[in-house]
Amino acid sequence: MSATQFFCAESSRQAGIDIIGSASTHEIYIAIECPTPWAADDLDSPGVPANLRQLGEEVYNDYDRLQTRFLLIYNESLKAPDYTRILIFRKVSGLTNGYSQQEFHVADIEQVAPLIKDYLTGHPTTTSQESATRDFLICTHGSHDKCCAKYGNPFYRQTLATVAERSLDRVRVWQASHIGGHRFAPTAIDFPTGRYYGYLDQTALVSILTRTGEIQCLKSVYRGWGMLPWAAQFLEKELILMHGWQWFDYKVTAQVLEHDEEEIFNRVELSFETPANEQQTYTADIVADVSKTVYLKGSCSSQQESEVTPYIVKNLTRIQ
Repeated sequence: MSATQFFCAESSRQAGIDIIGSASTHEIYIAIECPTPWAADDLDSPGVPANLRQLGEEVYNDYDRLQTRFLLIYNESLKAPDYTRILIFRKVSGLTNGYSQQEFHVADIEQVAPLIKDYLTGHPTTTSQESATRDFLICTHGSHDKCCAKYGNPFYRQTLATVAERSLDRVRVWQASHIGGHRFAPTAIDFPTGRYYGYLDQTALVSILTRTGEIQCLKSVYRGWGMLPWAAQFLEKELILMHGWQWFDYKVTAQVLEHDEEEIFNRVELSFETPANEQQTYTADIVADVSKTVYLKGSCSSQQESEVTPYIVKNLTRIQ
């Protein structure tokens, strides 16, 4: 198969890759409204001013401390003529059901970098807007990986239609730059919860947006929750399938209790609290099933294949 015919998402689907555990775990997401087209490196895009590009480099060079991820977002029908939006989602410690959510408006994209710099240094000078929206970010970043164009763009258009048809007034749908996992396209992040999805179709989308229908649909499309360590994402998925859609109203915290050097074995603990203040704690072992390792290209442009090893959940136990 030639490089022009190869699509990494098709390859992953055909191999039956389980996508759970692939949600990113950034502390802060900063999503900036910026029209397409976007360059392969999103902050090199023509709509991004030099001061924002420079700030992006500084923040990424200090990632270990700041744990911050920039994204570009756009929806032509949502663009206001007199301001640019910045959406900021920040992790909450302890028991939580999602990220904190703030929205800022500036008159021009040139003003985005100073606002973000002030925010990251703990001295915001701009008042955030009230926001109770749900922001559904769909990766359409085809210049980064062609699967995000092939699968992401039509899914984005279909999702706009689905949200309009169902009058989901509090849901905003955005095109987004690279969110990782292009071989799971179409991919999306659902904020403010911060849950990741892949291999999406409209049937699964409707269930996710309305939290109705068959919970088992998440078996194939749920990548995990960015609030949790990657290994704990496997345990959380099992508990979602046990508890159903009501799980999304629960507050959760999780930790990795122990793991070996190569993370072949991981023991995790997850605690949750229901709206009725009932609390439970579970532990499980997340173990690599090395006998089922396959070799796949991680992106459409990859020259080499890499190992992809599935994990299985063992010894799921309620301890409290």
